[in-house]
Amino acid sequence: MRRRPGPDSQATGVLGRTRPGSRSAAGVLGRMGPGFWAAAGWIALVLLAAVLADVLPLARYDETLAGPPRSGPSAAHPFGTDGLGRDVLSRVVHGARVSLGVGVGAVLLGLGIGAPLGILAGYRRRAADTVIMAVNDVAQAFPALVFALAVVAFAGANLRNVLIVLGVLGVPSWVRLVRGATLTYAEREFVLAARVLGARDRRILWREIVPNVAVPAASYAFIGMAVVVVAEGGLAFLGLSVQAPTPTWGGLINEGRTLLETAPHVVLAPSLVMFLTVLSFNLVGDRLRALTDVRESGLEPVREAGAAPLPSAPHEVRAGCLLQAEDLRTHLVTPRGVVRAVDGVSFTLERGRTLAVVGESGSGKSMLIRSILGLLPGSSVRGGHVYLSGDDLTARTPAEMRSVLGPRLGTVFQDPMTALNPVRTIGTQVTEPLRVHLRMGRRQARAEAARLLASVGIPDPERMLRRYPHQLSGGMRQRVTIAMALSCGPDVLFADEPTTALDVTVQDQVLRLLHRLREERDMAMVLVSHDLSLVARWADEVIVMYAGKVVERGPAAEVFARPRMPYTEALLRAAPRLSDPVHHRLSVIPGRPPDLADLPPGCAFQPRCPYAEDRCAREAPPLTGSYACWYPLDEVVVEGADSRGR
Repeated sequence: MRRRPGPDSQATGVLGRTRPGSRSAAGVLGRMGPGFWAAAGWIALVLLAAVLADVLPLARYDETLAGPPRSGPSAAHPFGTDGLGRDVLSRVVHGARVSLGVGVGAVLLGLGIGAPLGILAGYRRRAADTVIMAVNDVAQAFPALVFALAVVAFAGANLRNVLIVLGVLGVPSWVRLVRGATLTYAEREFVLAARVLGARDRRILWREIVPNVAVPAASYAFIGMAVVVVAEGGLAFLGLSVQAPTPTWGGLINEGRTLLETAPHVVLAPSLVMFLTVLSFNLVGDRLRALTDVRESGLEPVREAGAAPLPSAPHEVRAGCLLQAEDLRTHLVTPRGVVRAVDGVSFTLERGRTLAVVGESGSGKSMLIRSILGLLPGSSVRGGHVYLSGDDLTARTPAEMRSVLGPRLGTVFQDPMTALNPVRTIGTQVTEPLRVHLRMGRRQARAEAARLLASVGIPDPERMLRRYPHQLSGGMRQRVTIAMALSCGPDVLFADEPTTALDVTVQDQVLRLLHRLREERDMAMVLVSHDLSLVARWADEVIVMYAGKVVERGPAAEVFARPRMPYTEALLRAAPRLSDPVHHRLSVIPGRPPDLADLPPGCAFQPRCPYAEDRCAREAPPLTGSYACWYPLDEVVVEGADSRGR
């Protein structure tokens, strides 16, 4: 018989040093470019001049006959004088106080009102999102200039009214921006990891969402300031902003209109300063946005509320079983229809054993884990039951699940870079579950975090606690996520493709570590992977998934030595072997996985199966015993012979 070679049992390697982060502060600043620094320098110069206007030699902006009226630029008056002989430079500098003050104040006011509403809509979704965005769309559709003119004309033209009006007009834009960023980050794995660890929504918002939303918000703030400066200038030009004799840039342009032919510098000086300031704000904002832009993939499910739960089949809780799933189903509502991401999956897992879930990408492996943990998008509909030591987890509310996620169920996500919050130190993230669930003090939690890092093989843990995720290698980041998942001593550890993007040596180290920790802590582990060699070596039992269903299950050694389902056989054939000759053509599974929103009739694997018969296209085979196939394989492939038995 033909046997698959396992990985080299003597693979070794030492994770002793960390590589410097590729996204260091110096690297980011160096990529800004000279245009960014020139714009930032101009903004700093204007702000400094506005703050120090009263102590500069040009402080007397309202002093008439400071020089000859309508005189051009000179050494004494670099911007010349206006029709009354007042120094134009001093008036421009003092005008910056009003223009920039309104710009900064209005942006802060809009941010203070719009950001909480945007975060609430993006994180809560459903009814809150619907109501907030409906009101926001109505507000954004109203003509802003008409509203500003009406309010200022009615309430009076002064600095306070102008600032409030422009700040309120910016609220709808802030709501949309912050909501979009929140929607993106709310689905990131480090947020899911915080929910898995049982953190409350308020803590997740403040510690996970807000620091990341602040990055795109900061870039938009500069663009918003540019818009407000232009808007205030327009109101001042119309005489609806701060009144004379207090200068503003828009007011100076309005006053100089009559002197445009005889003294054009009176208009050109404030216009040029205003133009350069607005341009600088836009350049800085655009550059920051280019470095921090986040976009949704477009594959997210539709977020709808009110979906009815799926009906559940009769179930029986198995005594002595640590984790049990019975007819677990998760359907996602998308614009293309209902996606059956998990469709009737059942399994049992005992303490001290490892269950592997294998299959191609899109077969439902990761969604199965999220279904068990209750980490599903708002459009999902879940059915079936999940039992943890006989306790039905599917009957628990999200608030009740917080006492289970972390202390009893831990998760290691597949990408350690996205599973860790990039703006928080390693120490802050590792100590969080200890402080939330175990109620440890800051000093005790930090000491325990150092012990956890040491237990997963991280050298110099005290120094590592002060670092950020980008300063660690992939293997080190994965070890940190393992330490976080094990911090509260869970009964079941879910490892969702924990060796993704890691080299072979580090993969072996991570799997050895997980296996050792499982034995030391007497816990169970669910290992999701597409690497069959790892599964064959480390798993006790295996379930093979295809199109959201289990198509084969059983002891790992038996399934891999004698597969009964043609899909399992195809997966084994597609795995590369060290014994294959050089330049050997790799085996592939023909076709592509089915569209879960439009499954074909009969067996989902039938279009790709070389052994399919007419019955396979008409009837879907049930999972009877250990496999779901009308015509199972009788024996594994023998060299040079057809293994097909009916």
